[in-house]
Amino acid sequence: MKTLYTLFFLLFAVGLSAQDVAYASTAVAPAYAYRTSAAPALATKDYSLRREKTLLGDLDLSGAWGGPTYNYSATGDDWSLVRGGFGGLEFGNNVFLGYGGWKARESFTTDEAPLIGSRPEYDFRHGGFIIGVTPGADNVIHPRFTAIVGPGRIDVANEGRDRMLVGQLMGGAELNLFQWFRLGIEGGYRFASGVDSQVVTAKDVSGAVVQIEARFGWSW
Repeated sequence: MKTLYTLFFLLFAVGLSAQDVAYASTAVAPAYAYRTSAAPALATKDYSLRREKTLLGDLDLSGAWGGPTYNYSATGDDWSLVRGGFGGLEFGNNVFLGYGGWKARESFTTDEAPLIGSRPEYDFRHGGFIIGVTPGADNVIHPRFTAIVGPGRIDVANEGRDRMLVGQLMGGAELNLFQWFRLGIEGGYRFASGVDSQVVTAKDVSGAVVQIEARFGWSW
């Protein structure tokens, strides 16, 4: 009888040991599975950080600028002063997006007659969106390229008003005088399209441009 009890105790101890081993194996498995799932979780996290693609790429807002503009524009065989102003935002320290408006201080003339007094005169103004690129903007002197496109209009004496599309391409240099003040000097050409006047043509409105522009603002 004593031998029977001893055998029963041994079988009971072996059963408990087997249960402990099975429990240990099931407890370790989830931990191991959790460790092996770290790479997929990291990949999911990296995927969530991907940025949406945009027209300007990864350029971030880096400043705001504005100021007055003065330019001399060819009009026929003469030059007239055009002045105005602009404002806009800077992205990535070297891309500027803004809007401006300009008006001729003096009347424009056409090429129809050799004498200035006998040429038809007209008032000119235009505005438009501005795209400026300034490579190496951190340097004291650096290049600047500007494109402007927008609506324009002329007021012709004894005829009335005519509207058109005006574009302007310029290139030049910019000087960083202070962190809040830049001075730009540019030259280029103005294009006009859609002129529907009996006196003034698109060739009269188009012409060379020499411009000086003061820019006030801040880049952060």
